[in-house]
Amino acid sequence: MATAVSKEAGILLEAGTNEAEILVFQVGDQNFGVNVAKVKEVLEIGEVTSIPHGHPAIEGLAQIRNEVVTLVNLARFLYGEEEFSRTNSGKDYLLLLEFNSQQLAFRVQSIQRIYRVSWASTKPLPEVAGMNPPVTSIILLDGRLIQILDFESIGNGIGHFGLAESSQQNHVEHISAADCPIVFAEDSRMISEMIQDSLHAAGFSNLRGFTDGEDALHYLRQMATQHDASTIRSAVSVVVTDVEMPRMDGFSLAKQIRSHQVLAELPIVIFSSLVSRDNEKKGRQVGVSCQVAKPRYDELVVKIREAAGIC
Repeated sequence: MATAVSKEAGILLEAGTNEAEILVFQVGDQNFGVNVAKVKEVLEIGEVTSIPHGHPAIEGLAQIRNEVVTLVNLARFLYGEEEFSRTNSGKDYLLLLEFNSQQLAFRVQSIQRIYRVSWASTKPLPEVAGMNPPVTSIILLDGRLIQILDFESIGNGIGHFGLAESSQQNHVEHISAADCPIVFAEDSRMISEMIQDSLHAAGFSNLRGFTDGEDALHYLRQMATQHDASTIRSAVSVVVTDVEMPRMDGFSLAKQIRSHQVLAELPIVIFSSLVSRDNEKKGRQVGVSCQVAKPRYDELVVKIREAAGIC
């Protein structure tokens, strides 16, 4: 039986409002969240066909109507065998997500509700030495601390998505672009490293990365105090931004850039797992130059070169 949670269940948000709809769910005894834009459906879990020699967190294959998707036990991925055994009761829910143009299903213990939130109320996860959990940000909702999971990293962790395409697989010719300063905003450490590796391999060496749109905008405004509209490209050639980020999302960042007297003409490239018809429309509303779907790093390099005027 399908649960009434899907993309259609949420309110279609306008671009540049710095808002999102977060679906809160439970894994074990912990509360987590995911952007509703990634959620295709929530279902009761039916029959699962096991896969030999797969990642320990992969339960197997689940059939959803005419489609077959990989089912990941999220408790087992996050906490290990003990939590998997405690929660693998067969009475849980299947959370079907779509990102990076692929579908992946996750076993969770309960579905709670959808919250409409401002990205400004989310905070980056504090850095702890020796720990790199798949969490992009945290937010306090109804007195509970909700962790927003980094499903791109989880997908890469089980080997399901080719997110870790490194510079070794980069097929774009190396062209020295030391005098082409690139500013990028990306909250996932893994994706941020992949962006840097790909750009370095392509010849870009002047890179400045930030974990959210707010920090990136602060830097851009600093650069704007030292330049005018005719010289700003010497300090910032292209801005690359994710969509989902704590404090300020990519569409809001683009809107702020386009409304700034000095920054307004800077090329803006969206690099996101949520490139869709709806998000393409939102991108046009706030004036982004183009959008590239993760994990197409080669295409990202090509679009940056085009935006920077590098042949």
